[in-house]
Amino acid sequence: MRKNRTVYLVLVCFIIFFLSGCRENIESFTKGSDKQTKSSDKFDSNEDSSRAENKDLYKNEVYYTVGMHINNPYWQDHRKGLEAAAQELGVKAIFTGEEGNNAANQIQILEKIISKEPAGILVSPIDPEGMTRVINRAVNSGIPIVCIDSDAPKSDRLCYFGTGNYEAGWEAADLLAKLIANKGEVGVISILGVFCLDERVKGFKDNMHKNYPDIEIVSIQNDEGDPYKAVSVTSYIMQANPDIKGIFGDNSISGVGIAAALKEMNKENKVKIVAFDKDTATIDLIEQGVIDATLVQRTFTMSYYATKFLYDYNHEKVKIASDMTGINPLPKAVDTGIIVVNKNNASKFR
Repeated sequence: MRKNRTVYLVLVCFIIFFLSGCRENIESFTKGSDKQTKSSDKFDSNEDSSRAENKDLYKNEVYYTVGMHINNPYWQDHRKGLEAAAQELGVKAIFTGEEGNNAANQIQILEKIISKEPAGILVSPIDPEGMTRVINRAVNSGIPIVCIDSDAPKSDRLCYFGTGNYEAGWEAADLLAKLIANKGEVGVISILGVFCLDERVKGFKDNMHKNYPDIEIVSIQNDEGDPYKAVSVTSYIMQANPDIKGIFGDNSISGVGIAAALKEMNKENKVKIVAFDKDTATIDLIEQGVIDATLVQRTFTMSYYATKFLYDYNHEKVKIASDMTGINPLPKAVDTGIIVVNKNNASKFR
C-alpha cells in the first residue's frame, strides 16, 4: 500500500474506514492469505476512484519465486527479499521450487506455475538450456520472467539479477592465491552441472591459469549440495594430494564440509579455505580461523529488486517509448556483486 496517497474531499469517517481497511489487507498479505478484500469506499474525484480500483487490482497480483535447494538458508534470504518487496507493493508473493538439484522436477514446477497465469515469476534455473523453452513460452504468452541467482542467458527472460559468477570465481582465485603465497596445489569443490556454479569454477580456473603459473589445480570434485558429500570429497582430495595448500568451495554447503574434513584429519589451519555465502556455521568457522574467507552474495537484494522490477514492468513505470508494446525497458542484467568476509568483518553478518 502506498503510505503517501492523499485522499481529497472525503469525510473523516471515510478516512478512518479506509485506513483500517489498509491495515487489514497488509496483515492478510503478510500471512500469505488468499482472502481478497473489497473496497466500498466512494470518492467524489474520478482520479481517486481510479486509484482505488488500481489498488484493488494490485492486491490480486501474484509473484512467484522458483528456486533450487530451497530449504538451504541461502534461499531463505531470497524468500525474505521477495516477501519484503511484495509487502511494500501490496501484492502477493509465493516462494517455491526444487528442494534439491533435480532440473526436470524444477521445470515441472515452473510449468505448473505458468498454468496459474501469475503476474510474474522469478526463477533460478538449474539447467538453463532445458529451462529456456519453458521461459520463452511463458514470456510469449504474456507472463514476465526474470532470472535470479542463476541465469538462462539464451532465453527471453527480461533480466538477470544476481552475482556475476564468473567474476566471483575469478576473485576467489585471487584470494586463495594470496593466502598460499602464489604457489602450490589447490582443489575445488562445487555442484557440477549447475550453470552459476560452473561459471564460478570457470572464472577460478581461468584466473589461476592466466596469472598464477606456480599454482596447480589438482582436483575438482562434486559435493552435489550435500554436506556429508562435501566432507567425503574433501577427504578424497586430501588423500590423493597430501601436499595441497588450499581449497575453494564455491557453494553454501562446501565451505563447512571442507572445514569438517580438515578437522577430522588434523589439518585445520594448514590448508587455506575460501568459501561461499554466509550461513551461521561458515561465519563461526571464519571467526575460529578455520575458514579464511567467504564470498557473500547480496541474496536479499536480488529477489527484492527483481520483484520490484517485475512490478514496474507490469505497470509501465519506466516508459522509454510512446508505445511500450513489445519493448523491454529493464536492463538485461544486474550484477549484484559479492562482499569478501573474513575475521575482520565476520561479526557484521550474524
